[in-house]
Amino acid sequence: MAMFEQNKTGKKETETIVGADVTLTGNLKSDGDIQINGKVKGKIITKSDLLIGEQAVIDGSVKAKNIITTGTVVGNLEANEDLEIAPTGKVFGDLMTKNLIIKKGAIFSGKSMMGEEKKKEIKPVYELEEPEEPNKGESK
Repeated sequence: MAMFEQNKTGKKETETIVGADVTLTGNLKSDGDIQINGKVKGKIITKSDLLIGEQAVIDGSVKAKNIITTGTVVGNLEANEDLEIAPTGKVFGDLMTKNLIIKKGAIFSGKSMMGEEKKKEIKPVYELEEPEEPNKGESK
């Protein structure tokens, strides 16, 4: 996963960090990487990556290019690429992503949709045929 890659100086540049002692009520929108370590009540939207720290609690919907959660989210998550729930992560809501990773120990309660065709209706590959009823009254 290309999430949170280091820049040329060897450090990852995170545009926005919500500290562990911070409680944010309202919507957070950014084009850059976001790291949440505190509490957020509202929507979080970024065109880049989102890291939800182990002590973080989010009450609201989340949309990002890639998402890693080690904290708690009560709301729907949508990742354009990868969505990972780490062993300490807890998600109570629906997931939509291209690639879903749920690590052993993680808690997830909701529905998930994934893959390139995630927004299209899933149709059966084949239909079961109805069995023919045997003719009554015929003898062999």
